[in-house]
Amino acid sequence: MKKFLTYFDFLGFKNFILNNDSDYIKRRIGHILRDIESSIGQGKITSTNYGVIANISNSKINCLNISDTVIFWTNDDSLDSFRELLKISFDFNWKVTCYHFPVRGAKVFDEIEIISSYQETENGGTYNVNSVYGKGLVNAHIKAENLNLASCVIDNSIIEKISEFGTIEDNLGDYAMKHRVPYKNGEENGPEYLLKFYSNEKIN
Repeated sequence: MKKFLTYFDFLGFKNFILNNDSDYIKRRIGHILRDIESSIGQGKITSTNYGVIANISNSKINCLNISDTVIFWTNDDSLDSFRELLKISFDFNWKVTCYHFPVRGAKVFDEIEIISSYQETENGGTYNVNSVYGKGLVNAHIKAENLNLASCVIDNSIIEKISEFGTIEDNLGDYAMKHRVPYKNGEENGPEYLLKFYSNEKIN
């Protein structure tokens, strides 16, 4: 089944790992995880014994973080799911790019599936499966990898799908704007929609 998905990669992550000590790396990874959770929680918080954390209990969006890759995706192709994913992607994009690491990403509408399980062995080992696959994941990776800027581009597959729900401007709201997107291979697709860094503001 086709779903909405957003794929992000951190830029410079390999050099960050190679050029910093493990304590600093762990602290910065914690900041990234905090921003992932806060984006999913959309401002909702909850108090715990460890302090205040994001409340993600009401989210319908899936998320997987592996090393320098973060993937968000929906369970269906509804407008409500798209809107939640759009808000989460927008928040994550500006938070990490403006305050931590620049990211490049792509939003697509296509197939994505996951096989997930976790098992501990009797001798202390683990078998942890998070196999994410689908044409949507591959297409998003290819498009994001080819971007020659730090931002998140919205693929035409998304534009075609959300046009079924109404006007593009109404569905993207204040979260995206048209921009001539530079690609590494020199490809020119004409203006495409990019996520903004601030709501209702132009890209700097």
